[in-house]
Amino acid sequence: MLPHESNPISESPGLTSHNLPDKRSKTSMWDHFRASMANRKAAGLHRDVVVSTPISPTRVERNGQVAINFGANDYLGLAWHPTLFAWPKASAASSPEGSEFLRYGSGASPIVTGHTDEHARLVQTIAEFEDTHSAIVYSSGYAANLGVVSALATRNDIIFSDELNHASLIDGCRLSRANVQVYPHGDSQTLRRLVQEHRHRGRFGFVVTDSVFSMDGDLAPLLEIDAICQEFDMHCILDEAHATGVYGHFGRGLAEHIGVSDERMIRIGTLSKAVGCSGGFVAGRNELIEWLVNHSRSWIYSTASPVPNSHIAARAIRLVQNMHTERTALRQNAQRLRLAIAGLGYSVGEGDCPIIPIRFQDPKAVVAASQELLRRGIYVPAIRPPTVPEGKSLLRVSLSVAHSSDDCHSLVEGLRQIKNLP
Repeated sequence: MLPHESNPISESPGLTSHNLPDKRSKTSMWDHFRASMANRKAAGLHRDVVVSTPISPTRVERNGQVAINFGANDYLGLAWHPTLFAWPKASAASSPEGSEFLRYGSGASPIVTGHTDEHARLVQTIAEFEDTHSAIVYSSGYAANLGVVSALATRNDIIFSDELNHASLIDGCRLSRANVQVYPHGDSQTLRRLVQEHRHRGRFGFVVTDSVFSMDGDLAPLLEIDAICQEFDMHCILDEAHATGVYGHFGRGLAEHIGVSDERMIRIGTLSKAVGCSGGFVAGRNELIEWLVNHSRSWIYSTASPVPNSHIAARAIRLVQNMHTERTALRQNAQRLRLAIAGLGYSVGEGDCPIIPIRFQDPKAVVAASQELLRRGIYVPAIRPPTVPEGKSLLRVSLSVAHSSDDCHSLVEGLRQIKNLP
């Protein structure tokens, strides 16, 4: 096989050669970029990077404005936990070398020299936390989703993917080259029908879904999905990123919360949200982890995460599994806040997830609402296409257990005041 034949980017049907454009009649790439960005600005879809300065677990400074921060995914406040926050200073003071670690970066991919004792301890901690045989840690949650889906599914297999899955799952499906059938969001009946019609077209079959959807804050119908996987000999690749630490008695995620423990569930967790650190992980059977170590390209060809991150993440996970009281309080607060916002006439959906979408239709209107809230000392990010489907936009509230009742009251009052603004 020639090198280009294994590259999906080069597989353009009917393309046999590349002709240079006539510079006299074609616009330059830079002109194309400028025109495209101008169109995005006119449609209210342009994105800018704004420097954010975290001040406390619930306060952030943006554009010189200090605001209550409802834009972070630090659901349990662990990114600011005093035990974890104080650790680097304490270790540096007690170490003869001035630091417990001789370096910050791992320096290489895990398969070369990047897998240190600290990484190994983190892997063992995750396996114990998830009550599984083994685990594997990726540099990010995106890398985990991309690497797991594309390593497990091949062109001989079939994937059934929820239409509102995270971009990393969608990209993993594309890279796998499997036959991908997209089913309507959370629609287990249509999923069953599609599986009945198409399951025979793939050697192995997979349902790919978020457990907690990152924009709408709703939950996948895991009991129904598990039943379909059992009936049709399939596996579910489940992204538990926004459920890790938030759902389940021990914080393992939605599968634990609703009592689905079947090994057909291949669960991907994160260290980047409720755990307060950085990275993604998979925990499961030894056969699964061995396969990923040998086939998951985003793990094999990425530098391992920084050494101190692995140490702190292991400590954070040990805290997470004992924070049942905090995650229960978090979801109760989320349910109350959701009801209060809905009482103002906003569409927010139901449930107890700490992700609360406040739905708009016009991207310009949602940007204006976010900016007006910021002027009032409240930061809620505006989410627009393509992050959400065309014709939909939303303010995305991310609640932390660190938010006080006064913080939530300020948000509700701010939303009340902007409700009827032009």
